[in-house]
Amino acid sequence: MRNIFDQYNQPENKLTHSLASSLHEDKKLLDSFLKIFCKGFFKNTSDLKIEQQTIPGEITKEFDEKQKKGLPDAIIYNEEECLIIESKVSSTLTQDQLSRHEKTLRRRGFNKINGVGIVVDLLPNVKLENWKQLTWNSVYSWAHKETKNSEWAKKLVDYFNVLENNMVEDEYLREGSITEFMGVHFDDDNPYSYREGKRQLKLLVNKIRKNKILSDELNIALKAKGRSGIKKEGNLWDYLTFNTNIKQKSFTDEPHLTIGMSDKFIEADFTIPYRIKGKTKKNFYSLSWKNFRNIVHEIALNYDKSFGISEGFKPQIVLGQRRYPSQSSPAIHDARLEMDIRTAFKDISSKLKPTQKQQEEWLKVVYEINNNKKSNLQFQVGGRFYFNKHSLVNNKNADQILVKSFLACKPLIKQIFN
Repeated sequence: MRNIFDQYNQPENKLTHSLASSLHEDKKLLDSFLKIFCKGFFKNTSDLKIEQQTIPGEITKEFDEKQKKGLPDAIIYNEEECLIIESKVSSTLTQDQLSRHEKTLRRRGFNKINGVGIVVDLLPNVKLENWKQLTWNSVYSWAHKETKNSEWAKKLVDYFNVLENNMVEDEYLREGSITEFMGVHFDDDNPYSYREGKRQLKLLVNKIRKNKILSDELNIALKAKGRSGIKKEGNLWDYLTFNTNIKQKSFTDEPHLTIGMSDKFIEADFTIPYRIKGKTKKNFYSLSWKNFRNIVHEIALNYDKSFGISEGFKPQIVLGQRRYPSQSSPAIHDARLEMDIRTAFKDISSKLKPTQKQQEEWLKVVYEINNNKKSNLQFQVGGRFYFNKHSLVNNKNADQILVKSFLACKPLIKQIFN
């Protein structure tokens, strides 16, 4: 079914139309928008009008979108004041275009004019005295806060989510985003979908890449590229690489951090691929059972310190053998072993509810298999965070939860790269 906001073909026009329509339909939402983004400009907001792709006083005609290119995207006005809204996604906001819009409206009798340019990323070279720039992220964040009070804000937020997915799929939006990460929200009221999971994963990884503690504490290359494309359905994942001296390497040649998402949980793991070489390989496979056990115990204690016995997460080790028909295809799992690392240590297993008897043998199995393998087994240690009523990731600080998970793995990371 076609969305009520889908009245245009160009994404910029779709975004502006969704915003302007929502503000037109909900007076309180309009007041909130003006208070946040254009405070004090309108003396009286009771008689405001909102129009799109036109100029006040003109008779609205049916135009092709290309014919409307020289017109303001939207205007909010009364008899004395006029606010121009110009929106951009893939194209660039220019000072010349904004000046032309302003001159056009001054010729129509408006002397008090302000303008708002809504963009993906702020442009430092666009400076006009009575214009300001906003990001679509900030508009989305404002609308998200208003969803508690406005059904039209809910419609607007939902439309932004869907439209961003479409723009990414069509490669119209290649950099940045129009939405903002608000946590991973999947439950009965908001069921998981591959497209929405993909959108949230992208936003989450982008936010994690801004956290300098990963660079300072774990030597992560925050600006290095992650996964190039996620085309086919399956578990969603991306990765962060470490700063090393190895050039022209594949991420599967070196240990890396992995962020994975499914319909039930999101994971933050330290991953050691089977193809590692040189120093990292030697440092990992030369570990004695005693040293391996002590390192995993330290990791388990780190998780216990950060998250306690919350039912919203599980610290784990995963050994897996898998194959991919192609780089973007879902994995074929030939074998997979998962264990809760807390069960290997009496001081932590005793805290679990119901109380778990210490079961060190599974950790010993992991060690023996890993150190005597003859196949392409991948080793991961990290945290799994569930989408349940105890969720730790259903808020905008979920990125910090995953960062804590990575930091918990520091004892092994330090050993590998020592």
